[in-house]
Amino acid sequence: MLALLLCATPILVMAAEHGAAPTARSTGLMWNRTGLPAVFPLQVKTPVGQDYFLTLVDDETGKDALAAYIEGGDFFKVLVPPGVFRLRFAAGDVWQGEENLFGPDARTRIFELNTPLTFRVRGLGTKMGHVVNILELEAGQAVQAAVKDQNICQSLRVEYPSLTYRTLQQEMDRQTSRRGPIRTLAEQPKYLNEHLSGKVLDGQSNSFYIEGPQYELWSQFCD
Repeated sequence: MLALLLCATPILVMAAEHGAAPTARSTGLMWNRTGLPAVFPLQVKTPVGQDYFLTLVDDETGKDALAAYIEGGDFFKVLVPPGVFRLRFAAGDVWQGEENLFGPDARTRIFELNTPLTFRVRGLGTKMGHVVNILELEAGQAVQAAVKDQNICQSLRVEYPSLTYRTLQQEMDRQTSRRGPIRTLAEQPKYLNEHLSGKVLDGQSNSFYIEGPQYELWSQFCD
């Protein structure tokens, strides 16, 4: 676990003189402006007491890439697109919309991780993500957080069915709504209609049928 010091930045809000009307908001993704698929895990842990507006800022272009809202203390996990992003937080009590955040002056506190986070594929099938733990916010003090990796490893598992005995009639019944290659021990794969054409379907003759392998993608958290 890597402890990071967050640098408090000047509060930049555009609120009316008396503030905007409160807006109801629940924890979750707000938007993704990158146009890229979101497949990398980001988990943010926050203390109870205030809510948070999280923005991922592209470290190369400086453009806002993704935004989410977090109610303090809620479990929050989101998939984000690939890239290197700075994580910027706005914290406060009463949400007043993206333009006004939590209100003017000290009502909104903005801080940013001082180290960008990288989300990318490593090796053949590991998706690199992160867990960010925001510690208690104390008025007038720098904010602290802990960051650690959270990776998803993917693997392709193959399952080989056992040898199956069926009569030709049973095979026809099984394949009624399915067209695909089948194989016998004595023949090369053929489509069902070709394989069965010219056969005497007495319903009793047995054949060996070898089913094709079944593939399944497995995902799990890993180091």
